[in-house]
Amino acid sequence: MLDDEARSASEAGSLRPHDHARGLSGDDLSRIISLSDGVFAFALTLLALSLAVPTFSTAGLTANQASSHLARLLQQDYRSFFGYAFAFVMIAIWWVSHHRIFQHVARYNGTLVWINMGFLLQIAVMPFVLSVYADYSSTQVAVDLFAGIQITLGITISVLWDYARAARLVKPRVSEPVGRYLSRRGWYSASVFAVSIALSFYSITAAEIAWIFVFVVQRLLDRRGTVPLA
Repeated sequence: MLDDEARSASEAGSLRPHDHARGLSGDDLSRIISLSDGVFAFALTLLALSLAVPTFSTAGLTANQASSHLARLLQQDYRSFFGYAFAFVMIAIWWVSHHRIFQHVARYNGTLVWINMGFLLQIAVMPFVLSVYADYSSTQVAVDLFAGIQITLGITISVLWDYARAARLVKPRVSEPVGRYLSRRGWYSASVFAVSIALSFYSITAAEIAWIFVFVVQRLLDRRGTVPLA
């Protein structure tokens, strides 16, 4: 018991005075991580609801005719399938980024909690954004809305990490290269989607194709970074 109290006092003494003023809560991150994982899982599940099953009357159609018509309807709805797959992968990317950051976070305060809440708010709204994109994928507004949420997510996850470092909430052995890597990851992703919004004024298709480059950027960062692909 005395050892625990001494350790707690030592940790408290290593914190800056304004950390207490901001409502430092402690070093048990289990509830933050559990809530975050739950929001991610919920969002991934809700994404599937944006996919609507094509409906048409089969009266007077043979089995082959009905099959051909269904194939045409599914082909015409390719943007919805693309949007679903892309949104699923993007949420997975943001989960990986979130997971990597909290591997290096040692404790939290009120500000960090609310930045994390802002990040989760955007993850939770992703299924709605995808639904808008699925229904109006040929419009610039829908494409830019989808890209816009990725921009704000990238900025928020980088702000989350940068604040944790500035407030000394991270583990003491985080190297500078790792710190820069985790900070740049979100900013670079946001930049790709910002470029796609600019392209959308000229071509919707070009804007959508530009989204794919986020995977190229992430891969290059992973190769140059010092964080393993976990």
